[in-house]
Amino acid sequence: MILLIDQAERHRHGALVEEVYRFRHQFFVDHLGWSALRKPDGREIDQFDEGPCKHIVGVEEGRVVSYTRLLPTTRPHLLSHVYPETLQGMPSVTGPTIWEWTRYAIEPARREGTTGADSATARLMLGVAAACLHLGITALLVQTHPLLLTRMLELGWHARPMAMPMQYGGEPIVPIFAGVDEATLTTSRAVLGVHRSVLTVDDGSASKRITNIRPQVYHG
Repeated sequence: MILLIDQAERHRHGALVEEVYRFRHQFFVDHLGWSALRKPDGREIDQFDEGPCKHIVGVEEGRVVSYTRLLPTTRPHLLSHVYPETLQGMPSVTGPTIWEWTRYAIEPARREGTTGADSATARLMLGVAAACLHLGITALLVQTHPLLLTRMLELGWHARPMAMPMQYGGEPIVPIFAGVDEATLTTSRAVLGVHRSVLTVDDGSASKRITNIRPQVYHG
């Protein structure tokens, strides 16, 4: 299941959201080594989690296996307030239908292979595209490895770099403007081999709540 949770609705998903913060800490701090994000309580939370963000959570067998987050560009976001230097003086783009895509994480053991109906990566990518269509989002800003630009084009995103790649924290990074529409979802489904809907939207009903989350610990 890929669940879309509005930040305003997180109180109905207490156990799941808490597990998301621990999952993010395990992935970005313990796995990727982003030591600046380390927290004594093992929960990776930043200032943008307190705003009107959207959480997109992959859950399998009662465990969080994937996660990403969308931030509105009409408010402070990572590109505007954390690393605007990645634009290298080029203008950014903002607007009510343009959001920022951040904190992309897949459980390391499930990153092998990006096709097939059982792939956590495929499900999350499709979930992001479906969430954009559901929310009326027409484009995402993404700061990521340059190789993802090619992948996004393959999946039907109308993607282009906003500046030249640069080294940031010892890794290559490029800011990308990625347009999304119905054709994006159609192409992504064909490329990833997943032809059914994967997104569940929190509409406030009890049937959408997930209460049997089990803590997940992985190493590496």
